[in-house]
Amino acid sequence: MMSNTLPDTLSIKRITVALDGSSHSKASLSIATDIARALNAEINGIYVEDINLLRMASLPFAEEIDRLSGRREPVDSAGLERSLQLQARQAGQMLRQAAERFRLAHSFRTLRGQVAAQVLAEALSSDLLVLGKTGKTPVCRKKMGTTAKAVITSGTTSILLMRSGFSIQEPLLVLFDGSHGAAAALVTTAAIADKSTHIHVLLIANSPEKAEKLKESAKTLLPPTCNVTFHETPWTDIAMLQQCIGMIGSGLVVASDTEGTLSKESMHELIEKLDYPVLLIRKSTQQPLP
Repeated sequence: MMSNTLPDTLSIKRITVALDGSSHSKASLSIATDIARALNAEINGIYVEDINLLRMASLPFAEEIDRLSGRREPVDSAGLERSLQLQARQAGQMLRQAAERFRLAHSFRTLRGQVAAQVLAEALSSDLLVLGKTGKTPVCRKKMGTTAKAVITSGTTSILLMRSGFSIQEPLLVLFDGSHGAAAALVTTAAIADKSTHIHVLLIANSPEKAEKLKESAKTLLPPTCNVTFHETPWTDIAMLQQCIGMIGSGLVVASDTEGTLSKESMHELIEKLDYPVLLIRKSTQQPLP
């Protein structure tokens, strides 16, 4: 990893990772650990017992369908409680093992309530929130989860929406339009990248001349030893940007939804459509751009 001597523009010292036992959750913990190592940050793990699920299970007419036999059976509310408690213990153990392996400061708490509300509240005391991008059920695994949608639209903390099958060692891609938010995204990418990690910088410019200026600005924000490739796109259309990102074929996509060429709503739409994990930086840099 790069040196921990980072620019003043970075202040990711506390990372909260939401754990729920899914494959995306495990991937979230893995990448949160990698970032914590790079930035010398602490990890705060949380597991939320879904109060809506517990309330539904307590209803007298609540039923569940056996996945093997297809039979309808009454919901065992006590069994559900035990299952949630077991998942929480497993999540806590998983976090402790990952953090202790690299001697990272860490904590873990089990919460109860509405999942999105609890995650949003916990994010307020963190610099970065990490959680799975898609839902837990087979039907939801190809769509952005409700909790992920809530933290994007209502949250103010930087967010990493993770998907299984990706890692921080894979090529990273940054959307760069010269804005302060994009500069913070680029600096953060360089800080968390391994020395051998390839960084793709997608320059969002409306002319070759603007693209060249953006390229020179980006170079001043990157270490001289950085393994980087620049790409140009004149489009801000979501479908075209999605296609450009897919053609580059990266892993984690890093962007900002503050002060950029794309509106906040357009950036959120792009994130929802991308089939990649996304790191959304929401802290603007205070240094002037070249």
